[in-house]
Amino acid sequence: RWQETNDSVRVEDHGRVRLLTIDRPDALNAMNNTVFAGIGDALAAARTAEATAVVVITGTGRAFSAGQDLAEMQAGLAVDGEHQFPRMLEQLTSFNKPLIAAVNGLAIGIGMTMLAHCDLVFMAADARLKTPFPQLGLAPEAGSSYTFIQRMGWQNAAYTLMSGRWFSAAQYHEMG
Repeated sequence: RWQETNDSVRVEDHGRVRLLTIDRPDALNAMNNTVFAGIGDALAAARTAEATAVVVITGTGRAFSAGQDLAEMQAGLAVDGEHQFPRMLEQLTSFNKPLIAAVNGLAIGIGMTMLAHCDLVFMAADARLKTPFPQLGLAPEAGSSYTFIQRMGWQNAAYTLMSGRWFSAAQYHEMG
């Protein structure tokens, strides 16, 4: 079994399955530039890895991802160099192999919007999801105003993005 780690994303190969684990449990796996880079790098490597047939992404602890690390956002980019969100999003949108999300708990903001770029999404029965954009005065991210419509229909997408309320795994299962 092969394994690689950056500071916040673990990458392990289990046969032909590559597992990406967001590993910031103390921050509920909030995504900072290091996480964006780790996911982008891991997807780019998996794209060309002949031994990898499928990629599964999950989180450590009680959250898939609490979304953008707001402390890093407020402080400005906390690392030197280019922000890695656009690269991670490009890797998600153009990934050429099956991409599966295993949502083990909370999924908020980008932790939720990235799910629409996955081929399959499995959720724990107690998973809870939310797009907090209305409360924060932000526009939806990661193309979610388009991808959510494709995945769950216009009315469910509008309700999800405009209400900013919590939804359960069962509710999203009913929405498709």
